[in-house]
Amino acid sequence: MIPSLGFSHVLAFVLLAVKSSASLSDYAPTLTDCPDSPLVRTFTSTSQVLSPSESNFVASRESSIIPQSWQSWLGNGSAIGLRASQFGAGVISALDARNATAVSADTGGLLQVATYLSGLSGGSWLTAGLYMNGFPMVQDMVLGSQPGWLLQEDLLERNGSQENVLNYYGAIDQSVDSKVAAGFNVTIGDGWARALSYHFLSGTNLSNFFDTSSHGAGQPWSQIANATYFTNYQAPFPLVVLNTNATFDLTTGSIPLDSTVYEVSPFDFASFEPDVSAAAELSYIGTSLFEGLPIDNASCVTGFDQAGFVIGTSSNVAASFLLTELAEVELVQTLLGEPIKGESVQEAVVSKWPNPFWGIASSTFVDSNNAELQLIDVDVIVAVDSNANTTDNWPNGLSLLVSAERLSTLLGDSHQQLPEFPSSTDDFVAQGLNLRPTLFGCNSTDTPLIIYLPNSPPLTGDAPFSNAPANQLQFETNETQTILDQTYTNTVGGFVFNTNNPDPNWGGCLKCAAVDRSRFEGDTYD
Repeated sequence: MIPSLGFSHVLAFVLLAVKSSASLSDYAPTLTDCPDSPLVRTFTSTSQVLSPSESNFVASRESSIIPQSWQSWLGNGSAIGLRASQFGAGVISALDARNATAVSADTGGLLQVATYLSGLSGGSWLTAGLYMNGFPMVQDMVLGSQPGWLLQEDLLERNGSQENVLNYYGAIDQSVDSKVAAGFNVTIGDGWARALSYHFLSGTNLSNFFDTSSHGAGQPWSQIANATYFTNYQAPFPLVVLNTNATFDLTTGSIPLDSTVYEVSPFDFASFEPDVSAAAELSYIGTSLFEGLPIDNASCVTGFDQAGFVIGTSSNVAASFLLTELAEVELVQTLLGEPIKGESVQEAVVSKWPNPFWGIASSTFVDSNNAELQLIDVDVIVAVDSNANTTDNWPNGLSLLVSAERLSTLLGDSHQQLPEFPSSTDDFVAQGLNLRPTLFGCNSTDTPLIIYLPNSPPLTGDAPFSNAPANQLQFETNETQTILDQTYTNTVGGFVFNTNNPDPNWGGCLKCAAVDRSRFEGDTYD
């Protein structure tokens, strides 16, 4: 479980074993016998409980892995689109103890002592990229021989030859049609999910990009729990955040504060919002349930939780705006065929999940009476913010302020609050907090410490690349490398007033802040 934050580009991670015989049609869910155990568990807003599996993972990682990671780290020392995923990748590289230069800068190691990592929108693409490819180092994952994210190929494949475009959308259509044939509703959100799978899941390279290989089909999110390094607690517990579409207004581009937030882990599809307070077993998500019980006791659904569908759902707001702004809705609808024609952009792009909480909390849960959900996107929180709030596509702190407002106004009785921030985005920018790493809550005793890492211009004064517009769906290899390099340099460099030089004490400051808060909370790793 994570605090119900509105950060658009916080991060998360996962590994998945790829089936060697996977095909495009493996995107379709299948039927199986229902288990004897309950598929849904409920709780109250004041007595929230994690699943036994998540509790066991957290306890085991904190007892067997994190203490040594603290020793290693301290012992060495004295959210939209491809912009978000590339910026986040650069930050992760700077916090990874496997990166020798990050270790030398004293920032490498924070990743290894994290218990949770979560992602929303473009941050979830990074999540999938890491875990679906064996949790590699960032350089290998994005541009290496794994074979990389292949960002030189447009996400919508608008610039290729007619043959390639038809082959690309034909393969996507084949996957989506297999889901229709299995009896499930689809939208452009499914096509969007399959397009993302080409880049961030296993199974695609430049030589097979336009053929009928599986391209990530048949990789359910719940299989993360079977990965060796996950079962050995070598990675933080991964979460992807989703928002409901019940009250989303495409014309304003905003999600209301009272929109229900869901999280997807390897074990659960859950909401810890007071109006829901329920969790469903992820491996059986897609099963028609009412009041927590299968409508058909003889059969349950598996394979609905396709990894591409999870990250596609998390970024559906981005898809809505991209398709609208780029005037590509008709093209995509035409290429993907009949099942998704005749709908508004909002209806066509949102992802439809059978509602596991149908009939639960009917007096408070806005979707309690809906058979389907229409979904779109501690001690220390590392907030990686690559929102484009300013005219130059830099963040202005809005994600922090909105998150704090949501927690204080709607979740004050059930959730941990955030520390004090400037009262407005104007004040945030005036203080230069959107241009440098900042720690919030240093002296607070009842809120988490926020390590805020905003996307910002290079310390060196070079022309920036990481503030690319959200509608840029294709990056040349040298552009991606520059984004990774600039982001890495900023993250390890900290900030010194009135100079372009890195702060030699930033890494030590980061360590001190993290360990001080952990010790304050009672965790000691001697």
